[in-house]
Amino acid sequence: MQGFHPHQGGLIAGRAHQHRAAHALFAQGVFHKLLDLPTPFADEGHHVFTYSFYAHPGSWRDAQTVRRGFELNYRLLAYQTQNHQGSLKDEHSFLEVQPDNVVLTALKKAEDDEALVLRFYEWAGKESDIKLLLPAGASSAAETDLMEKPVADLALQEGTVTVHTRPFEIKTLRIRFAPKVPATPAARSSN
Repeated sequence: MQGFHPHQGGLIAGRAHQHRAAHALFAQGVFHKLLDLPTPFADEGHHVFTYSFYAHPGSWRDAQTVRRGFELNYRLLAYQTQNHQGSLKDEHSFLEVQPDNVVLTALKKAEDDEALVLRFYEWAGKESDIKLLLPAGASSAAETDLMEKPVADLALQEGTVTVHTRPFEIKTLRIRFAPKVPATPAARSSN
């Protein structure tokens, strides 16, 4: 008598007693480790899914479907504060990325210093020169690898850096800022 155990689109075949042994090993997750397969219990439990229909004319690229997916899954979080003094205008953009065939996927503090790390990727399959309009005070920019190790210095002109990007390429940049000089007592008293 042959026994079969379906797994990951394949079958394991053997005699009845071999099947019971294989089933026991599957239950313990042994085969998954030996075969470098995902855990057999990964999809158990309660799951929540968000589905969205996005009707559009033209191709998925023209409709920017990837961007719409990011907008659905990573909504902008806004926090209300009390009225307070500040120097920002009514409208302010901290960072701008152009053209639209790029998605910024990470903005974080560098692991080893006070620099800012940006990660983006080209999603439409178009070779492009990507322009990033950086926050005020940016003093230098460099391309890094995914581990944030320097690859190449980038020219920074009037707060903008341009990065040549191949189709579907992931890019990581490190942006350094000029140190803030504390205001002198004389400057503070004149305000």
